[in-house]
Amino acid sequence: MTKTDMLIVGGDGDLALRKLYPSLYYLELNDCMPEGTRIIGSARTAQSQEEFLAKVEKWLKENVKKGLYDEEKWQRLASRLTFAQGDATNPESLKAIEETYLDSDAALVVYLAIPPMIFGKVCSALDACGLAKETTRLVVEKPLGDSEESFVAINAELARVFSEEQLFRIDHYLGKETVQNLLALRFANDIFEPLWNANHIDHIQITVSEEVGVGNRWDFYNQTGATRDMVQNHLLQVLCLTCMEPPAKLDADSVRTEKLKVLKSLKVIGAKDVHHNTVRGQYTAGEKNGETMPGYLEEESDKYEIDPNSQTETFVAIKAEIQNWRWSGVPIYLRTGKRLASRHSEITIHFRKKKHNIFEENHENHASNRMVIRLQPDEGIRLRVMSKVAGLDAGIPLESGCLNMFFAEKGEQQKHDAYSRLIFDVLRNDQTLFVSAAEVQAAWQWVDQIFQGWEDTGMRVQNYPAGSLGPNGANVMLARDGNEWHEIDTL
Repeated sequence: MTKTDMLIVGGDGDLALRKLYPSLYYLELNDCMPEGTRIIGSARTAQSQEEFLAKVEKWLKENVKKGLYDEEKWQRLASRLTFAQGDATNPESLKAIEETYLDSDAALVVYLAIPPMIFGKVCSALDACGLAKETTRLVVEKPLGDSEESFVAINAELARVFSEEQLFRIDHYLGKETVQNLLALRFANDIFEPLWNANHIDHIQITVSEEVGVGNRWDFYNQTGATRDMVQNHLLQVLCLTCMEPPAKLDADSVRTEKLKVLKSLKVIGAKDVHHNTVRGQYTAGEKNGETMPGYLEEESDKYEIDPNSQTETFVAIKAEIQNWRWSGVPIYLRTGKRLASRHSEITIHFRKKKHNIFEENHENHASNRMVIRLQPDEGIRLRVMSKVAGLDAGIPLESGCLNMFFAEKGEQQKHDAYSRLIFDVLRNDQTLFVSAAEVQAAWQWVDQIFQGWEDTGMRVQNYPAGSLGPNGANVMLARDGNEWHEIDTL
């Protein structure tokens, strides 16, 4: 593999310190750091090499998973790390960084750990100083706009300098072990493919539940909300991997093509449907485990003013439908929110029950089969099956049991995170787990019409107590279809 220089723009910022350097450390820990890789953290703030390394080490010790810090591995990473002061929007400053720190024979990865509003200026500077070569790879973080229109504008700035093959749009959910296992589960196990359609699946639920509130991110979150923050990217990407057709090959073009087909097949939810197929919520004060938690409009900060009339949603539930041959008529329920009862992310596949049941005496106990794919915590897959109750009872009484598969053995700790997998793929120049421009635009198109429907109908948020399961309207939405949400403590 060609040696690589990684230039992290915003190299001493929150994202770099909290996510990127710990993830690069995991590559060292797993002996997956490609030979000859060098990492240059660039920032405007003046600091010495020693100060920079001390800052990174401090964050590593605080953010690396418990028990995984190893001094020898840190020293190996530290030997690759260099601090470079400079303004990445200034071509002359970038040229100085190139001449001092970069190897002309190495491949270049530029990671923009900065706000999207200055992506364009950095790209222009990279182009002007000659760093935007055909072999340069550019990694960008969300949020990529707050609507289709703003995304198109941001993407145009990137595309003006870099080709689509050079752009790596990160969605950290795609780096999760269980999300990648969706591909293996579906396409490496022949027993599931004949069942993975509307003939055998009654409905699908995708939940991302968070215990935390917005905290000191209130000002940002109030302009974003749960739909832009989670649905447009994370949940829709998980939906795509769950429901897409088998790709021709397991490469970036084939996988992205099938995901895009799913996004373009999503049924439009406009003004006439938003009250029936969507629920917006906002948490109020509540209590959990004896702890009192403030409501969204009661959060405190000395950095901004709280808008007492804010209608920003901290919870959203959506009933989606994919209008194609495989999934037509199958409800796909999406749900995400803050200050909920538990922290968990999962996909639940509810299989259809047969209309005829030979276990007539136990018909009420004959539950449908259900597959729960847990993304976090305790990553794994559980399958609910029916079995006979042990004993000498007359007939064959049934009970519900489950088959469990955990991706980490009990007591074994995963030695990497989602970002480390994605950064590893950037270094290997593999775009399979990254999102194409067409996907992002299609996702925004679908989400934008929901926002427009909310605006056109004046649909307001429903309140729910912090620490609860969310607004009751989400339960009502499923109850209309004879369904109910799957919760973390049930199978």
